[in-house]
Amino acid sequence: MPSQQPPPADVAPAAPPLQHHLFFAVVPDAATARAATDLGQALIARHGLQAQVRTQRLHATLLSLGWEATLSGRHLAWACAAAAHVRVPAFELRFDHVLSFPRAPRAKRPCVLCASAEAQAGFLRLHAALHAALWPQAQAPHITPHMTLCYSRQAVPEQAVAPLAWKVDRFALLHNRRGSSGPYEVIGEWPLDAMDAI
Repeated sequence: MPSQQPPPADVAPAAPPLQHHLFFAVVPDAATARAATDLGQALIARHGLQAQVRTQRLHATLLSLGWEATLSGRHLAWACAAAAHVRVPAFELRFDHVLSFPRAPRAKRPCVLCASAEAQAGFLRLHAALHAALWPQAQAPHITPHMTLCYSRQAVPEQAVAPLAWKVDRFALLHNRRGSSGPYEVIGEWPLDAMDAI
């Protein structure tokens, strides 16, 4: 029986798969999540989408910390320490239209709730403050506040919907494991300043 030969010295071992995603987000309250689910299901029926709404995963992403092969305690400590320094007033987040974002060929397109320009101020203030706490020397990138309702190969045309709004009084660090369809793991939550709500 022939013996197995080791790989050539100049062939690097395969990198471990990226399985863990950390990201900061705001999460809708229970009533808003139910309303968003009802809206998503109505859109699925109206446009014949091959999709489903996962109520337990509804959120609006503030910042992604990227995908990692393992969860690093040092990485978690850095993220949590930065979050603890954020001081931003609570605010209302109000979504009033839906559309499909573009995606790469053959990929499913996210159908998302979006906010009008005047309804984005509080969210963008929190995004900028959190980015500054994490990367003090870097400028915050442009972000479009949105909440994904479902993914479908069919596009949903942009359209107005009955507004969905809730008072955002906290933000969270969430953990997603690749391939999971269940709720995100909540690593931590941090309150916003209630006395100066806007």
